[in-house]
Amino acid sequence: MKKLFFTLIVSVLFVITAKAQVSMDMETWVQAGTSAYKNPQGWTSFNQNTSGLNVVSQTVYKDTTVGDFYQGLASAKIVTSRLGSPFATQVPNPFRPGHTYDTMGIMALGTYASGVFKFGRPIAMRQAALSFASKYTPVSGDSAYVIAYLTKWNVNHRDTIARGIYRTGATTTSYSVNTITMTYGPAFAGVVPDTQMIYCSSSRYKTVGSKVGSAFYVDEFQWVGFTGIDDFNGETAHISCFPNPATSEINFTSSVNANFVEVADITGRKVGLFVMQNNKVKIQTESFTPGLYLFTVMNDKKVVINRGKFEISK
Repeated sequence: MKKLFFTLIVSVLFVITAKAQVSMDMETWVQAGTSAYKNPQGWTSFNQNTSGLNVVSQTVYKDTTVGDFYQGLASAKIVTSRLGSPFATQVPNPFRPGHTYDTMGIMALGTYASGVFKFGRPIAMRQAALSFASKYTPVSGDSAYVIAYLTKWNVNHRDTIARGIYRTGATTTSYSVNTITMTYGPAFAGVVPDTQMIYCSSSRYKTVGSKVGSAFYVDEFQWVGFTGIDDFNGETAHISCFPNPATSEINFTSSVNANFVEVADITGRKVGLFVMQNNKVKIQTESFTPGLYLFTVMNDKKVVINRGKFEISK
C-alpha cells in the first residue's frame, strides 16, 4: 500500500494546502479548473482541465436526485470512464509495470493546476477512524474503494503515519455508513500527522478489470475520534455494542479480558471512562447529546484492544 501511496500518479506532489476549505459533506461544489464541470470544494478529479488541455473526462458528478444523497442536498457520484489523452498516459499502474490506467473513476482530496495533481489537505490530529456513507452500482466484476492516509513530512521524505481502506464489490441500492479504522505504524507512536489524504474510486485498482459505467456514491465524510500515545497494537478483541443506535443505555461485551471502556465525542472530548466487570459494562446514556461517539476498549494495563463507534438517538 505504501508503494501505491507514492506512485499512484507520476506527477503528484504531496503538499499541504494552507487554510483550504474542504467539503466533507459534498454540499459545496466549485468549478474544476477551466472546465465546464465541478468538484466538491477541496477535492480533485479528472474533471479538471487547464488551457492547453483539450480533453476533459468527466468522472465525478454532483448528484441532487432524491435518494442519491445520504444527508443534505447532494452527494458525489463517481463514474468509471475511459480516459483520453493526455490523462491516459499520465497515470501509471503500479501493479502492472509499464502499463497505464485508461479506465477509471477517482476523486481525491487535493488540487490540480498546470498539469500537476497535488494531493493532500492539512490535518493536525491523530484521528482514529474515518466515517462516510456510500452506495455502489458496479458493472459485473468491478469493485470500489476508499483509502485514507495520515502522513507527515520528515526532512526529505514523507512518512505514512497511519492508513486504512474500505473495499466493496456488492451492489447496494441504499446508503450504508462505513467506518475505516486507521492503523498506525508502530514506529510512529505519538507522531502527529500534518496531512490527510483520501482517495475514492469507483473501480478496482490493483488488477485489470475496471468497468466503464460503475457508479460509486459517497457522502458525509467525517473523521471520528483521536488516538493517544498508546496505539492499537493488533491484539484484537471482538466487541459487542448494543443497541446501536442507543437511547437510554448501551451495553459492551468483550470476547477477551477487558477492563475499561473510554467514550469520546466526535471532537475528541472525553465523555467518560467506564469500568467493565466480567468483560461487560452497561452505560446509561440519557444525558448524552444525540450524535456519533467513539469508544476505546482497554485491558488492565490500559492497552487498547479495540475501537469502534456508536450512535445516540432520541
